[in-house]
Amino acid sequence: MKKDKEKKKKRSREETASSKSSKDLKKQAVQQEKQPIVSPKEEEKVSENADNVDSLLALALSKVGGKWKLRILLALENSAQDALRYGEIKNIVSGITDMMLSQSLRELTADGLIERRQYQEIPPKVEYRLSPSAKGAVPAAQQMAEWAKTF
Repeated sequence: MKKDKEKKKKRSREETASSKSSKDLKKQAVQQEKQPIVSPKEEEKVSENADNVDSLLALALSKVGGKWKLRILLALENSAQDALRYGEIKNIVSGITDMMLSQSLRELTADGLIERRQYQEIPPKVEYRLSPSAKGAVPAAQQMAEWAKTF
């Protein structure tokens, strides 16, 4: 009987240790995703050295990189309407979670690639549209989509 209790305690300690390590790994992965690819100091260097393709590419990827940002930009561009609401974007970009959509929209707004317009009404109404600076990224994304057809 004592041996069974000791085995159960040992298993629970091992499970707790393994779950903590997986939680720590998940936390580290989330923190790494939040870190910008290009720091503000590096952005200044890029603007000073505009001929460096690698630096320019790193800057562009810091703005539109990731799994969802380009898809969101294309959804806004390809919509028949001038602006889309949160739920409409979520329906167009299949597979995106609420957390990732809200985070991506926040980052794209902060980077100046989309414009967020909030109406003072109940229930709250928020619309998103492409900013003029994002219009240059859309043709590149469309070319990437065409290129992906070759695979």
